Amino acid sequence: MASTLQPHSVPPGWFRRWVRESWALQREAPVAFIFLSGLLMLINLSHQPLILTIPFAGLETALIFATAMTVELGGWQIQDLLLAFRDLPWLPLLRLGLVLALLVFVILLVLWSLHHYLQGILARDHISSAATLKTLHTSGWARLPLWLKNLLSNSLGNAQTLLGNVFLMLSVGAVVLGLVRQGYLALLAGFLAVLRNVRIWLVFMLASLLLQEGISYLAHILQQAAAAALVAALSVMLLLWVGLFGWCFAKESFGLPKQQQAQRRRVPKAHAIPSVQN
Repeated sequence: MASTLQPHSVPPGWFRRWVRESWALQREAPVAFIFLSGLLMLINLSHQPLILTIPFAGLETALIFATAMTVELGGWQIQDLLLAFRDLPWLPLLRLGLVLALLVFVILLVLWSLHHYLQGILARDHISSAATLKTLHTSGWARLPLWLKNLLSNSLGNAQTLLGNVFLMLSVGAVVLGLVRQGYLALLAGFLAVLRNVRIWLVFMLASLLLQEGISYLAHILQQAAAAALVAALSVMLLLWVGLFGWCFAKESFGLPKQQQAQRRRVPKAHAIPSVQN
């Protein structure tokens, strides 16, 4: 437990390294990631209340992490993914989700209590991408089918949520890697990893703000269902890439457990990174 709560600093060159690793994973197991993309799409077709944005984003992060881990260990078939999803530590993840939902509820309660002072900010829906899209009232947006509006708002909203709350991906990573089982310890591990890698956190935060501005612009120009469907497909791809970057971040911050290091298949030297010794 002590080593779990002492994350490592990520070595320099992380951006290019994570791009290579994320692309290598998808190239080596295209069927697995096509299946995962379809699953993410199905999840985001559902109605997701704003208060559950972070728990839903955490669920999608866990699925992406489980897929990446399975591919790294040599499992490329869909049945391997199904077994990996089944074997996820669902009870600890549920505890983490409940802690996060409570945290979001407290934040929303505070915002509601300060609504008089924050009404200018709240009126422009700058809290999140999901809020921007779910409360949009333009005529073009109103004409889109409900399933497409859900897919757009949930996929983009969850991607922006993960970028803006990178500690969430690291907390989920600590649970998926089997390093902690309590929700509060997972959150603590995620925050400590962010503090050890503040520069990376700032890059993620900047990307979140840029995505928010881009979504605010797109929200007012999407008029046709075909264009909206294309943007929705790209948003699922963006969500997948954000999750894979989170996997690389968690893996380099916490290191793989020794059991998984022993099972890990050999990868080309161009994509391999030294496993961090806990």
